[in-house]
Amino acid sequence: MLLRFKRVFVLGLLTTSVLVASVDGQETEKKTFFLPKSPVAAAYVLGRLSNKELAEAPRSEFVFVAMLQRKGLERRYRVEAVEGLAKIHSTDPLTELLGGIVELDKKGEASESVLRDLSTILLQSKPEGLSVKRDLLLKLANESQLGTTRQIACAAVVTADGSGERRWKEVDSNPSQLADLLLSLSFIRDPNIRGALHPKVEPLIHKADPAEVRRAAISALPAIPGHDAESFAALAAFVKSGTERETAIAGLQKIPRKSWPVEQAESLIESLVPYLQGVPVEKRTEVDAVNAFQFANDLTALLPPEKAGAVSKTLRALGVSVFVIRTIPERMLYDKNLIVVEAGKPVSLILINDDAMPHNLVVTAPGAVAEIGPITETMPPDPDSSGRLYIPASPKVLHGTKLVEPGQQARLSFIAPKEPGDYQYVCTFPGHWRLMVGKLAVVEDVEAYLATHAAATQPKITEWKTDDLVPQLSKLDSGRNLQQGRENFTRLACASCHKLGAEGASYGPELTDVFSRYQNNPAEVLRQIIEPSLIVSNRYRGFDFELQNGDELSGMVVKEDGDVLTVQTGPAASLVQTLKKSAVTTQKPQKSSLMPVGLLNTLSAEEILDLLAFVKSGGNAAAHQHAH
Repeated sequence: MLLRFKRVFVLGLLTTSVLVASVDGQETEKKTFFLPKSPVAAAYVLGRLSNKELAEAPRSEFVFVAMLQRKGLERRYRVEAVEGLAKIHSTDPLTELLGGIVELDKKGEASESVLRDLSTILLQSKPEGLSVKRDLLLKLANESQLGTTRQIACAAVVTADGSGERRWKEVDSNPSQLADLLLSLSFIRDPNIRGALHPKVEPLIHKADPAEVRRAAISALPAIPGHDAESFAALAAFVKSGTERETAIAGLQKIPRKSWPVEQAESLIESLVPYLQGVPVEKRTEVDAVNAFQFANDLTALLPPEKAGAVSKTLRALGVSVFVIRTIPERMLYDKNLIVVEAGKPVSLILINDDAMPHNLVVTAPGAVAEIGPITETMPPDPDSSGRLYIPASPKVLHGTKLVEPGQQARLSFIAPKEPGDYQYVCTFPGHWRLMVGKLAVVEDVEAYLATHAAATQPKITEWKTDDLVPQLSKLDSGRNLQQGRENFTRLACASCHKLGAEGASYGPELTDVFSRYQNNPAEVLRQIIEPSLIVSNRYRGFDFELQNGDELSGMVVKEDGDVLTVQTGPAASLVQTLKKSAVTTQKPQKSSLMPVGLLNTLSAEEILDLLAFVKSGGNAAAHQHAH
């Protein structure tokens, strides 16, 4: 009986064999295919391998080239590929990376997703390293056939310069190159560089000619930090006038929701509805129409309930079941916690990751998150047959995306279940499942459901300050619902990082005696939650590591033993790894706490008091409740 199949590759030779071994080690099956010496022919043969097979293949030049160009491969394999090619060619990884980008550009639009993957590696390079390659980067920025390649190269030039001023002078008289510079802003990692360009970008949105520059400026404006309110007002004017409407809507959706002014919502919807009514039915699933439908739906959350209901009904009569779900930066939340769809009808969910860490979206059977979530905490980072990470092999997992990197997006299209019920969608990256979860309500009648359910389509966010809640702390010791406090402790994923009583994990500080450590001062305990970076002990300090292979990671040092560091990058056991000190180029302490800010922003004041009371009980809710 065969218990396990294992493929063994011998590459770089004329032939490659695949062996399948039984438990006694004897070969039971042998398949052979030829790996030609011609690069083109070898690429064809390697192209027939799955991602998993390619990742497991013994390394050779042909394999490294395939790893650099293959869609859906993890970033670590790209880094390994450029290092391997640099060793073979006696060059350096940055040279090989740029060479790979040149080859991908020649392959056309089908390579854009891989180019975006490589852009992350390129733009994490040190500015001084990029400066050495400035001439080559300029050639890519000026001559590449794909806009994506030109914009990535342009972002690298600006990163090398440490400012956009020099590049702006170089392209100011060339509209096409200026448009590429504007569109490159979203790739630039340094917010200070982007912020300094606002005085140059904002005036361009008002210039009618050339149109490509104005559209690029409209797209670039939301990428510039510190101007959300004025950027929203400027782009909203385009939507209302019907000028550059599609570009403006796409830009508006990139502005954080907290900056959307309530007073603009109704007038924007009044301009959007006639536009959507004029879109032919067969074109309502195209990108521009889907964005407009979603933007109008999102704006309804700013309306009074009676107006919101009427607008939602009108939009549902016009639209299709396509939903855009965004991640809320630094909040570990989706921007929607309820999606309602009709049973047995087609659905598309578009996940846009605006956060700084990877996320996915997995649809599960009703109530299955509580079962599936804990499994992900111990899963190794091995892809499944579809190349997806941290998705358990369970019949209760119905659909799921791959991990979506920061700034990327993924679409999940499926037929809604025929059986009505409260299904769920969740991020299964370890440690995220308790917070990043929403309800996918599958119903027979969407209108009837929405008429009887008051749940909002996005979480209510309150930017709590300690001083806002201090006057209510006098109610902490009476009339509290400790069971609700326990549920909030679980829902906010506190137990994933902190031990409280007999429950929880020891990733973060112990909370059982936290009140006594702060002299039973509830205001100070509350302050530590709302301002987690106020005091960070060395034991729980996060570090940013740069490795010799180009990788970067962040985490706590949980053990230091000789020439080895043990680093934990998250609360799950699967996120512990060892590093040789010799492989670490830099190790920088983080200024802020690993605990996210805004953790309480989805709770009401009463729910926060219940949570504090539960923490004060030391996790012994029953005894504390009895004593009161």
